[in-house]
Amino acid sequence: MKIESKIKNYSVEKIEKVLSKKEDILKNIKFRRVYFFIDENVFNIYKKSLKKIVKDDQYLIIPADETNKEYIKLADYYKWLIDEEFMRTDILITIGGGILQDISGFIASTLYRGIKWIFIPTTLLSQADSCIGSKTSINFKGNKNLIGSFYPPDRIFIDPAFCHTLSDEYFNSGIGEIIKFHLLSDMKGYEKLKDYIFSKDLKNEDRLFEMIISTLKIKKSYFDEDEFDTGRRNLLNYGHCFGHALESASNYAICHGEAVLLGMAFADLLSLKRKILSQEVYDEFQKIYYNHYPDFNIKEISSGQIIKYLKKDKKRIGKYLTMVISKGVGNFEKLDDIKDSEIKNIYRRFISDYLQRVD
Repeated sequence: MKIESKIKNYSVEKIEKVLSKKEDILKNIKFRRVYFFIDENVFNIYKKSLKKIVKDDQYLIIPADETNKEYIKLADYYKWLIDEEFMRTDILITIGGGILQDISGFIASTLYRGIKWIFIPTTLLSQADSCIGSKTSINFKGNKNLIGSFYPPDRIFIDPAFCHTLSDEYFNSGIGEIIKFHLLSDMKGYEKLKDYIFSKDLKNEDRLFEMIISTLKIKKSYFDEDEFDTGRRNLLNYGHCFGHALESASNYAICHGEAVLLGMAFADLLSLKRKILSQEVYDEFQKIYYNHYPDFNIKEISSGQIIKYLKKDKKRIGKYLTMVISKGVGNFEKLDDIKDSEIKNIYRRFISDYLQRVD
C-alpha cells in the first residue's frame, strides 16, 4: 500500500519473518546509523531474533504502558537519543504496538524538526489501525492523547505472525478496531465483517491478514480526503469519546481497542434512546460486540468520572459533550449537544446491560 501524505509519502508492506530481514527493511534508504525503540514484551518474547537484527546498533527497551506515553516521560527518550549521539542522518526503527508508535512518531516529528523512522507494528491493533494515518498521540496528566502531531513513518512492515503471541486481551483489542472500521464502511464491508467475526478461527493467518488489509483500506478512504482530522475523519472517533474516558478513569486497566468496543456500545445505546438508531440494527450490532466484551469491573467507574474525562476530550468544541453516534452501517454523525444528565441516564442502563452479558 502506497500512501500519499502532505507531510511525506510512505508505504505499508507485508514481510514474513521480518525480524530476519534487516536488509529489506533498510533497502534504498540513506542513513548513517540505526537506532531501535523496542517494546519490552516483544523483546522478551523474540529476544534471540531481535539481538540478531540489532547486532551492534543502539537500542532502548520501553515497557508498553500508557504511563510511558506521558508528556513528562518523553524527556527520557530524547535524552537517550541525544546522549547516544543520534544525528539527523540516522534512522529510528520502532518495534512494538501503538504506545511505542505514538512515542516514536511524536519524537520523530520534533527531534531536529523531523527525522526518518520505520515502524514494525507487533499488535493486531497497530497493524490493522494505528500504523497508518500519520497521527501521534501523547497523554498529559492522565488525560488520553491530548498532545500530538501528524508525522507518519517512512515505511511500515506488517508481519501477521506477531499476532500469535498476543494475549487474548490484546488480540481482542485489535478486533475491537476491526469491528469499528467495518461498521464505518458499507454493506459489503459489513458482510465481510460478519463472515469473519462469526467464524471459528479468528487467528487463521490468511483470513486475519485479509481483515487487516480491509481495515487499512477503509481507514485510508477516510483520511485520503481529510488527513488532518478536520471533517469526515472525525467519524473514526466512533467509540473513542467514551472509550478514552473509560481508559483514563480506570487508569488504563482496559486495553484501548476493548475500551473502544465498549464506547461503540455506549454510543449505540445513546443513539437508540434518541431514536436515531433502530432497535433492529442496535440488536444486530450488539450480537457482534457481546462475544468480545472484556472482563472488566466497570462498576468501579462512576458516571461522574466518565463525564469528567468527556469534558477534557480534545474533540469537544462547545458547551456540551461530544460523541460520534451510529445511524446504521456507514452512516454516522458527530453530536455536540450531549448534556451531563443524558450521559448519567445512559450510563446506568449501559452498566446494567453490560453486567448481564459478562456475568
